[in-house]
Amino acid sequence: MRSLEILDPEEVEYIRSHAAAAAGGSVTLDCGSTMPTIFIWGFTRPGTDSNVALAYNYGQGPKLQYQSSSQGRMRVPANTSALVIEELQREAAGMYTCQALYDTDEGARVTFYFTRLDVEDD
Repeated sequence: MRSLEILDPEEVEYIRSHAAAAAGGSVTLDCGSTMPTIFIWGFTRPGTDSNVALAYNYGQGPKLQYQSSSQGRMRVPANTSALVIEELQREAAGMYTCQALYDTDEGARVTFYFTRLDVEDD
C-alpha cells in the first residue's frame, strides 16, 4: 500500500463558501469541481467544536454514516463528491467540511471545502 506524503504545505488549499436553503427543501453542497480520489464529509453544529463524519469515499464508492433524521435525508449522487440533503430540517444549519484528496502526477493535493449552511423558515 502506498503512503500519502504531502511535502509542501502549499499543497493544502482552503475554500470557504456559504449556502442557504428553506426548511423542507433540499440543498447540494459541493466538494470541488472535479472528483477527488478520496473525500470525507463532516458536520459541526453551531456552538460546538465536534466534527461528526457524514459520508466518505475511500475509492470504493461513497458510504454514508448513520445519522438521525434531525438534519434531513442525505445522499451522495453517483460519480460525484457532492452531499445532497433533502427534506431539510432546521437542525441541518451549521458548518459542513469536505476534505478532498487529489492524487495528481505532481503528488498529492489536499483541499478543505468549508460550507456554512443556513436553513431558513419555509
